Amino acid sequence: MKRLNLVFFLSCLAVMLQAQFINNGGTVTIQNGATLSVEGNLTNNSGGTITNDGTIEVMNDFVNSGSIASGASSLIRFIGSANSNITSGGALFKNAEMAKTASTITLQDAMNVSGTFTFAQANNQVMLGNNNLTIKQGGSVASAGSDRFFNTNGIGKLLKELNANGALTFEVGNGTQYSPISCNVTGSAFASASVGGRVYTSGLTTKYSESTDYITREWDISATGITDYDNQMTGTYADGDVTGTENLIKGSYYTTDWHFDGSAGDNVNNTVTAQTDNTSVKLTGMNFFGKANLKAFLSGALSGSSMTTTLNTAGVIPLTTPYTVAPFNAPTVTASSIPANATDWILVEVRDSGDPSTVISKTSAFIMSDGSIVNFDNEPLRLKNATTNGYIALRHRNHLGIRTNTTLDLVNPTLHDFTTGTGQAYTNPSITSNANMRNMSGNYAMWGGNSSTSLTHSNPYKVSYAGPGNDNSALLIALGSNKSTVLGNPPPYVYNQADLNLNGNVRYAGPQNDNAVILQNLSNNKANVIFEHN
Repeated sequence: MKRLNLVFFLSCLAVMLQAQFINNGGTVTIQNGATLSVEGNLTNNSGGTITNDGTIEVMNDFVNSGSIASGASSLIRFIGSANSNITSGGALFKNAEMAKTASTITLQDAMNVSGTFTFAQANNQVMLGNNNLTIKQGGSVASAGSDRFFNTNGIGKLLKELNANGALTFEVGNGTQYSPISCNVTGSAFASASVGGRVYTSGLTTKYSESTDYITREWDISATGITDYDNQMTGTYADGDVTGTENLIKGSYYTTDWHFDGSAGDNVNNTVTAQTDNTSVKLTGMNFFGKANLKAFLSGALSGSSMTTTLNTAGVIPLTTPYTVAPFNAPTVTASSIPANATDWILVEVRDSGDPSTVISKTSAFIMSDGSIVNFDNEPLRLKNATTNGYIALRHRNHLGIRTNTTLDLVNPTLHDFTTGTGQAYTNPSITSNANMRNMSGNYAMWGGNSSTSLTHSNPYKVSYAGPGNDNSALLIALGSNKSTVLGNPPPYVYNQADLNLNGNVRYAGPQNDNAVILQNLSNNKANVIFEHN
């Protein structure tokens, strides 16, 4: 049987085909001003050629496995009320228009548009599935909005090409929710460059366990071909995405950990923002977590260049932080286990960068035997609801507090080591009787001996042997005012504020007694007083 090679020209007229249009190896040309309208499926099989300089309207499916050439003024328009599938077969379309009545088109393979993709009707969605739709360099998307967008219901992304710095908007959503993301992209060179985005509400990246305020929505953003890439990303979420307190939700992106560069949130406009130079990230919104890399010593536990872990090996360090009570009043946090080599709990405060007397957040953490401070889950320290920079203060249940003398970067931190000298901590100029930390053979540590924390910062925390609120009296009260009483020896050991050397027992006399700890800090002079500089 011979095969008929059809040559079909449309020029300055409209042709409507009410059946299927199948091109089996023929040549079809739609010239400028002409319209081919198919009220069924349009199929261009292998060997078929369609040259479009006019308009092609398709009501049902569009399937191409042949050749399609799209002229400068060409348009492919999807019409009707039925859902349709599109197989572009690698064709590059100039302009495309979604003009259906409350229905969808679904990509069966990747689609490329070099001109404008227009949403011309209400309640229209383009379902990407697992296929990318690329807007080529110089192209655009028109008239997208709350009921008309690219639905990223799979791993497929909306991609946009670019050859210079610029702002891009990705008109994406999922389900019935429009959730666009905007990207302000910069770079020093662009080579076949593109940025892609999709949004989803299932299979979300696990957030920090402490996060109580977050959105249940995430954007997947990727970029290629950009040297010195930087992207400020802003995603728009829905009211129903919010869990917890909305004004505590800030932008955060994930690579191998959560990052808070450029983190911001706008609960009025339902947006979260973060900034990245990583070419593949997940963006969402949750509590801002500052990060700090800190090292400090507790003088009561310090021996040489490390601290004892007696409380830990004795099993008396509680799983729940001791700092929920006055005068600390920190949020409750409970560890699943005590990290190996932990010396004790410690409280980390973030103080306002403009006013270090103002506490922004309080975080209970573990101080390790080497002085490092880790999160309650033994991960790097995280500071919930902190700020991007601020002063850091350390407080302990029976040591005097210290704080940094400068603000720290709490987004990309470097080590702040209090142990190297008094210059690493704030010195209160009104206190001239003692340094901010105790020098113990060249290792600087927080002053110990504070068995009483009944005072306030306005009536400074101190270590004293006599006078109101003195630590000698507090030690005796813990022992029932009996100097011969010993708590925790013999075991079971105790976890007690009056255990000033953190050895698991409280005693007034005898070996390793806590009364001696007070006197050692006072240089064995009962008249001396050590004041907190914090």
